[in-house]
Amino acid sequence: MKNTVTLIAVLVLSISALNLSAQQYSYDYKTMSMDEYKAELAKWQQREADAKAAIAEEDAKIAQLKEEIAAVEKEIDAVYDEIYALLETDEAGYKAYLDQLRSFEDELQAFAAMSPEEIYEKRSELDTYKSRLEDFRKDKKSLGVEAYEALSRIENLIAQAEKKAQPAAAGRYEVQRGDYLWKIAKRPDIYGDPFAWIRIYTANKDQIKNPDLIYPRQVFRIPKVAGPNEYWVERGDYLSKIAGLANVYGNPFNWQKIYEANRDVISDPNLIFPYMILVIPR
Repeated sequence: MKNTVTLIAVLVLSISALNLSAQQYSYDYKTMSMDEYKAELAKWQQREADAKAAIAEEDAKIAQLKEEIAAVEKEIDAVYDEIYALLETDEAGYKAYLDQLRSFEDELQAFAAMSPEEIYEKRSELDTYKSRLEDFRKDKKSLGVEAYEALSRIENLIAQAEKKAQPAAAGRYEVQRGDYLWKIAKRPDIYGDPFAWIRIYTANKDQIKNPDLIYPRQVFRIPKVAGPNEYWVERGDYLSKIAGLANVYGNPFNWQKIYEANRDVISDPNLIFPYMILVIPR
């Protein structure tokens, strides 16, 4: 570095001197006397000496700046050591923690990029993400500036995923004058299938006492994906078959549990209908 600065300074001074001489001096060496030549040589030698002195002065300033920079860097390192001590870690431990946060953030970005339906179906993973976030925050390293910012971004990604999944969890429909469940279910923006009226009925049985009687301004939940502890009846289903499913009870003899939990919509345990939403007690 020092050699480079010295060389640049010499070149600048030399070029400046040459330009100055070209502008102010014009020599005819054939007619110059020895005394005139020596006088000019002395001038240039003095200029060279002045330039070297200026370079030496700049070198001294550079050396002083380097010492000051080294002192500041030492102070910075001392401050960081104090910070790491407060965070109960060291530089390597803190960097490893930040790497874990970056990996977690990348994972969440991929999750939040999924469709609302996919997020809703995997909503149990959101609870796992929340738990992991809390575990990270229990670590004192989370109080570091970079860690705090990363954890805030992670929290925002979880919130974004939850909000994105809401339409899939349940849309809303406000009943208009002249509506009936069959007509509502047939709408392309609802189910596009009039036979799905029973899904609206069973999803809103707290509001609908008689499926033939609904009223303007009632707001119905329009589920798009089965919720937790729910089963959506399909063609060919019956209670013992549903109870025997691995993701229900894995035991067909537990059909009575389903019947007892849904007696408000099942009048005959031997008769259930497609599109019904059944509660599955756990």
